[in-house]
Amino acid sequence: MKNFITSYRDSIMLTMKKIMPCMFVGFINTPKQLCVLCFFCLLGLGCAESDKQNDVVLPKHPREIVFPEYVFDVPLSDDFVERLDNGVLVFVVEDKELPLIQVTATFKGGKYLDPTNQTGLTGMMATLLRSGGTTSVSAEEFDEQVAFLAANMGVSGGGSTVTATLSCLASNFKDSFGLFLDMLQHPLFQESRLRIEKDDAIESMKQRNDFPSNILSREFAAKMYGNSYLGKPPVEESILSIDRYILLNQYNKIISSSNLILSVSGDFVKEEMLQYLNETVGLWVDGSAVSSPPAVDSVFKPGIYFVDQDIPQGAVKIGLRSVQQDDPDVEAISVMNFILGGGGFSSRITQSVRSNEGLAYGAGSRFSAAPWGKGVWVAGFESKSSTVALAAKLVFDEIERIKTEPVSNEDLTLAKNSLIEQFPSRFQSKSGTLGVFVRDEITGRDSEYWNTYRDKIEAVTAEDVMRVANRILIQKNMFIVVVGDWDVIKNGDDGGRATMQDISSLVGGEIVELPLRNPLTLEVSSE
Repeated sequence: MKNFITSYRDSIMLTMKKIMPCMFVGFINTPKQLCVLCFFCLLGLGCAESDKQNDVVLPKHPREIVFPEYVFDVPLSDDFVERLDNGVLVFVVEDKELPLIQVTATFKGGKYLDPTNQTGLTGMMATLLRSGGTTSVSAEEFDEQVAFLAANMGVSGGGSTVTATLSCLASNFKDSFGLFLDMLQHPLFQESRLRIEKDDAIESMKQRNDFPSNILSREFAAKMYGNSYLGKPPVEESILSIDRYILLNQYNKIISSSNLILSVSGDFVKEEMLQYLNETVGLWVDGSAVSSPPAVDSVFKPGIYFVDQDIPQGAVKIGLRSVQQDDPDVEAISVMNFILGGGGFSSRITQSVRSNEGLAYGAGSRFSAAPWGKGVWVAGFESKSSTVALAAKLVFDEIERIKTEPVSNEDLTLAKNSLIEQFPSRFQSKSGTLGVFVRDEITGRDSEYWNTYRDKIEAVTAEDVMRVANRILIQKNMFIVVVGDWDVIKNGDDGGRATMQDISSLVGGEIVELPLRNPLTLEVSSE
């Protein structure tokens, strides 16, 4: 065999020397080196022949590159939805890209179902649903089995839903899903894990006042949403009162087939997956459907609210309520907010506060439309104490400008094109696409909404932008929360361009101090 390889190598080298007197041939001493050289020679000949056949003409400059038009067709939820024998909706799609399967179980019902004196119950129930074991397997054994299967499971509790997720190999899906279903149907809420979760929650509470941003978010939510589930965080007493019986009671309210919507994507055959789901989840019949979350009304009074902290810069949020998700002006408000403060470095608030004046690293605004009750519009920034008032004035200057001056065609086109071009990213993965459909099902969004979204954005005019700005951005309906050194902040900048009293005249109301609250009780601190 060795003699054959040597003879074959010598004959090939002799031929190459005749047709290709290359200096590198003299360095070929092994069959391996010969194979490498032959591979690259053949590759070059193949590429040259391919270029010759296709008459490829390379552009002389990147500007000359022409890309085909990207056409994105919006997926339709009806193409993905099925219903199991017990009535559970399942959004399912095959995805052969990786040998993985992802399952998301979304349950209607969330923090809005917490009893008044047990805020934080749903969040703790969700965490312990995953970490607290099952009636057949201890928490420690359950963790070991999940790790052995190389699966990833998690459960989280939000304002309106509880979401359980599973990601696993397609090869051991049934074993992984069996554990997942056991977790959902037969929770143990193991006492040792409950104690750990309580200790962790209380330890986190102790750190609530350690960062100005935490204080700002808490006080802003309290003003925006009052004592509702959106504005009331848990306290030590409510966490300590939770026991296994209370967890089971909350579990029985929410985690049932009556509140469940499934989404499944990955490496499987759809018909086989649906049959398997019917043989497992399809047999789960229990519980009753929960009511939708209540609409949270506006409760704040316009004005300026501050928490005095001895820190070198102030953190600020300016806000008011906006509209519901089915409002006909949602797309126009989205375009308006993109131009005003939601478009990153191209937005007016960012350019004015950050780029032109250098008063903050980040400044901008966001807009959301809520499914139950009104959403919010919020602007925010952080600036050194002496320039907080000036930065706030610049924000209000831009608000007034967008209400009184038509936006330019350039700004309008950039905003609309950006929103339209970002739109396909909502559906960039199969699992993400199913997530959109699940959220729409829970919030009651019209199934045709996404089909017309881009057309509605494209139809927004400069007149629409000005109209919705005047409809939404009413300064006298706004409130401001400031966390920082108030003695410095209130006097404004050294140049005398703005003080907090000037800002107060814009929003109306009073300037009110919010005493720092005890992190465990959220009552006014006695310190």
